[in-house]
Amino acid sequence: MAYHPVVQPVQKDLTTVEKYICVGGDVPEDMIDYKTIAASDDISEAIVDVDDRHDLAMMFTSGTTGKPKPVMHTHYSLNHTAIGNGMSYFVEKNDNYLFFLPLYHSGTMFLWAPFYATGATGTILRELKDPKWIIESMAEEKCTDVLFVVPIAVAILNAIKDGDITLSDYDLSNWKYMEIGAQPVPFDVMKNLVETLPCAVSNIYGITEGGGGGTFNLYPEEVLKKPGSIGKPTFGVEGKIVDPEGKELPAGEVGELIFTTSRMMKGYHNNPEMTSETLKDGWLYTGDLLKTDEEGYFYIVDRKKDMITSGGENIFPVEIEDALMEHPKIDDVACIGYPDERLVEIVMAIVQLKQGETMTEEELIEFALTKLAKFKLPRKIVFEQVMRNPTGKLMKPEMRKKYTGRREAFQKLD
Repeated sequence: MAYHPVVQPVQKDLTTVEKYICVGGDVPEDMIDYKTIAASDDISEAIVDVDDRHDLAMMFTSGTTGKPKPVMHTHYSLNHTAIGNGMSYFVEKNDNYLFFLPLYHSGTMFLWAPFYATGATGTILRELKDPKWIIESMAEEKCTDVLFVVPIAVAILNAIKDGDITLSDYDLSNWKYMEIGAQPVPFDVMKNLVETLPCAVSNIYGITEGGGGGTFNLYPEEVLKKPGSIGKPTFGVEGKIVDPEGKELPAGEVGELIFTTSRMMKGYHNNPEMTSETLKDGWLYTGDLLKTDEEGYFYIVDRKKDMITSGGENIFPVEIEDALMEHPKIDDVACIGYPDERLVEIVMAIVQLKQGETMTEEELIEFALTKLAKFKLPRKIVFEQVMRNPTGKLMKPEMRKKYTGRREAFQKLD
């Protein structure tokens, strides 16, 4: 019932939805009370013929243009996601997966899949105002598995260091695994997790189009031996690094990661052109730049485009630049990712004012708040000339080098 205010305004547009089922509270007249269904022995309406290739879920991600991309997954792809992740973490019926990240987060949905398929338990932490709640939930619900992102990991480590969390106060004997992913994980964070938590720690990689987190895995016994690695392809996944022509590259050379798997999406909803750009000859082109070592371990080097990853969320500079350009004092603007210990990256804005204008950082942030979500706001701002080449394109590699000290060690693949 708590979500009725979200659903009600769009009901008239969801013409293919035949029935709405409501749980708890005062059930609206145009919805069915879940209690009525639960009390009935008639399950005829719930029995339908389902083919493996029928659509099961649509999850939204963001493409290199910054526009949401609806990803279609089938019963077949989600089933193989469950099998692959289940094989990686030996999921058993008595296991319990704790998730506090939203269900639209591919790591949550896809890592939970083997627990659902096995008949194991999933525990939802509906909100997270204190990192201690995760530890308390792991103990109280006897959870065996959980996914962290870097900011959560850092918050928990800091709380333990500061004495706000004392792990010995909790019964965490059921805790078997903690996966971390959604962005590159600093090695010092990974090392502290291994040395602090009472469970096995692994680093994972995946994208929504390919079955989410866990398509690549660095297992607990490897995380300290292979700093910065995402491991190797997991069960049912084959991956390789290729150049712009699709030719596989040798170890040590940077190129685009592509992989093939039964976990792959059906395609982007109503967008065959974009689907054909991503799925080619059975391979999924990720847009991420990686390299391998001589033992076949994969390492993330950078992103194909200029996407900023902050706190496990993807942020697209174009959206921020367009919003800030609406300010009457701004002549030009460019946004890049700036290194941050806790979030991995924060948004940095290089703002070029119109001649004769002045502006404070506070004024810019106040304006940006009217246009952008808080997590997309620039956290570092400089008022300088924006660097563009003779054709008018933003020179972001040069700006990254100038403002962050990063060197572009490879040619961006377009």
